[in-house]
Parts: sequence; C-alpha cells; structure tokens
Amino acid sequence: MKKIILGLFLFSVSLISAQDINEDLKGRTTFAVKAGWLQSTLKGDDVDYLAVDGKVDARNSFFAGVSVDNSIGKHFGLKHELFYQNYGGEFKRELEDHVFDATLEMHSLRLNPISAVFQVKGLQLYAGPYVNMLLYSSISAIDENGKKYKDHGIFGSTEDDQEDSKYLQKMDYGIVAGLEYQFKFGLIIGAQFTRGFASIFDNSNTFGVEENEGANDFKIYNQNFNVFVGYRF
Repeated sequence: MKKIILGLFLFSVSLISAQDINEDLKGRTTFAVKAGWLQSTLKGDDVDYLAVDGKVDARNSFFAGVSVDNSIGKHFGLKHELFYQNYGGEFKRELEDHVFDATLEMHSLRLNPISAVFQVKGLQLYAGPYVNMLLYSSISAIDENGKKYKDHGIFGSTEDDQEDSKYLQKMDYGIVAGLEYQFKFGLIIGAQFTRGFASIFDNSNTFGVEENEGANDFKIYNQNFNVFVGYRF
C-alpha cells in the first residue's frame, strides 16, 4: 500500500512538472469550507462477520471540513483537505440467538494530504491518498435481557486482548477521487468517492497503519460517497 501511495505522489509531481507553468498562477493559494451528505458502507470478503448473509446497507450521514488549493500551473495544482465525518453501515446482526437491525457508527478525521488536480476554468478533477483517524465508534448489540444498546467497547484500547474480541483499527488509509465546480462568485458544488485499503478490524491497539498487516485481519473496508457544497475564499 505504501508503494501505491508513493506511486500516486510521484505520478502527481511528474505530471505537473511536465507542464508549462503560468507564472501568474504559480504559487496561488486559496482556502475553502465544505459540508454535505455522506453515504457510507462496508466492503470485503469478511463482511459476514458483522452482517447476516454479508449484506450491508448504506448509511446516510454528514461530513464537513476545510480545503486548501495550491495552483502551480494553468491547469494543474495540489489539493489538501481535512474533514470530520460520521459514517459506517447498517445491517442485520446475529448475537445471543437474536437477529436484529444493527448499526456500526464511526466518527473520524479524514486527511487527504495531497491530491493531484486537473482544472479547466471552474471545473476540477482530482485524486490522491487519504488517512482516516478514528475518534469514536459504536455498534448495536443485545444485552442479557434481549434489549438493544450501543456497544462502545468496539472502539478498543491499548489494554484490550485482540485474541478474545475484535476491535476497530484506529487508522485506515485508501484513495480519494473527486470532482467539483466553482462558480464565479465562490460557490462550490462537488462529489467525492473514497475506498479504504486497510482492514478496519483487528490490531486496533497498535494505533498505526504499519502494523495493520497481520494474517488474521478481517477483510472489511470502508467505502464512502459524498456530495457537498462549499465556498472558496
């Protein structure tokens, strides 16, 4: 995965370097705020660990954040973004001989550190890596009386025994791709797609992506789609 991210970065740099730079635009930096609707789900071969029959329905929620654009040519630039997002999935879960409607809810900060941007007038197309930092999580569970509740223990801690139970990884990474259009008065509309490449379960007490490569990891990954509005200053 590190090779993929490094390859994307080197490709972005080489693509931009190959262009004739417009000195009027070189070094121009703009700032934007964005917010919108986010539809999230879970993908992977081991989704049936969570969901009956491995079926996960999309969860609708929100995200909001900031974006910085560095224009380094007439048609090319770099984008850096930081978002707070609420995401997860909805599914039927079997626990203690009960089958019930469950929700996996996660809150995180998503950093898109550097995305290569191609721009024609107000239209932008961009892609790059992302890193997700989990802040909060819960999953629907059933107590001994058969009542449903939010189990926050799935967040895990450094003291948790990974052999007995599974907890959420504190970080995951993947790729983001998006498009947006800016009107002349500063309004932005756009959409993004993100796909995780790191298992979101197991090894949660390592707190890092380097250690999240164990042979026993569940193959369950984040996948999100969002649409947003914003304003560029």
